Amino acid sequence: MTLLSGQDPTDLPGGRSRSATAWGLNALGVAVVAFWFVKNGLEQQLPAWVWVVGAVALAAWALRESGRTQRVLVVAGVVMIVAGSLTVVATDSLMIVPVIVGIVLLGANLRVPVWAAAVAAVGAVVVIAVCATVEHASVQFVLGTSGGLLLGVLIGFSRRQFRIAADRAQQAEREQQRAQLLADRSRASRDIHDVLAHSLGGLVLQLDAVEALLEAGRVDDATKRAGEARTLAADGLAEARRAVHALRDDAGPDPATAPDQAVRTSPADVPDANRASRTSDDHVPDRADLTALVDAHRSFGGAIAVQGDATLAALDEAHRAAVVQVVREALSNARRHASGRPVSLSVIRDGDAVDVVVANPLTGGGQGLLGMHERFAELGSSATVEAERSDDEFVVAMHLPVDAVAATEGEAS
Repeated sequence: MTLLSGQDPTDLPGGRSRSATAWGLNALGVAVVAFWFVKNGLEQQLPAWVWVVGAVALAAWALRESGRTQRVLVVAGVVMIVAGSLTVVATDSLMIVPVIVGIVLLGANLRVPVWAAAVAAVGAVVVIAVCATVEHASVQFVLGTSGGLLLGVLIGFSRRQFRIAADRAQQAEREQQRAQLLADRSRASRDIHDVLAHSLGGLVLQLDAVEALLEAGRVDDATKRAGEARTLAADGLAEARRAVHALRDDAGPDPATAPDQAVRTSPADVPDANRASRTSDDHVPDRADLTALVDAHRSFGGAIAVQGDATLAALDEAHRAAVVQVVREALSNARRHASGRPVSLSVIRDGDAVDVVVANPLTGGGQGLLGMHERFAELGSSATVEAERSDDEFVVAMHLPVDAVAATEGEAS
């Protein structure tokens, strides 16, 4: 029967998700009760009204199993309770079964008020008590049937709570999936922004230099600059493809763990005349640090003064990668908004922390600053980043915890 199968997760309109076992148990329940109703009715020669009302209760039970609308389900449950209650005494408590099933149905239905099943049970007890008085049934009979109805109320309430918990779990899972999707999209957006800001900004500077060199008649220097511009464009295209791939495929490389490991295009993607300029050392080192960014900034015609360990040896991989991306953005901002102005980069070890500061004359704002804070927030550590104006400079300051393993290895070496 329904109250015993536990396989009816929903009683919603438009069809219910139920297993073949649940359907089979309910059909068996209807058949068994109908068989004994007919058998006992013939033996006891029940009055005609009992046959009619009992048949209505069983028909409502069967309708409940095939109902497809909310109204049909609720009406079937109410009919089962009313008709079954009227025949409980006459059938020697056999028809208490559809009454209990109807109470469970109302109690488990999330679209019916939670008190509906309890009210229906009380009403059924009243009807049974009145019929028992008319038929001179014992008080024990009424109490026994009342206990069965109370059990139906408890089962219905339990199933309601189970469905509520299941709905909340599904909602939480959907929210978690949406949050993960938004986080992945935000991460890919930051990567694409960083690639475009760094690569395209540097490309513009290189092409400006090419134009100036050609106007000065320095064709060889212009050709060299054009080759560097092609290399920079190819690297930017490769990193943009990696970021798009990470957005479409969760199995792709995590930009947070290897942001500065450019995915190289194959040699076939580069013309023979420029293939020689595309070595594995161009712009991107094997280990993520600030050296390549400093070299690239200088190759773009920028002036930068470096103080401290640009290899970031005291930081772990995750913090080092975040610093590289933030410095990349800071240098790109400096080239866009303060082209030709001097930039300072400081890496200072202070006890168990490392401070990285990038300063350049007057700039700021933009999507990149938001990405800086997001990257550091994802680290889940005490690392912080601040980007603000200070006097006549725009300063990006990072404070990061020292990696104990890296620090020990550095001291040993």
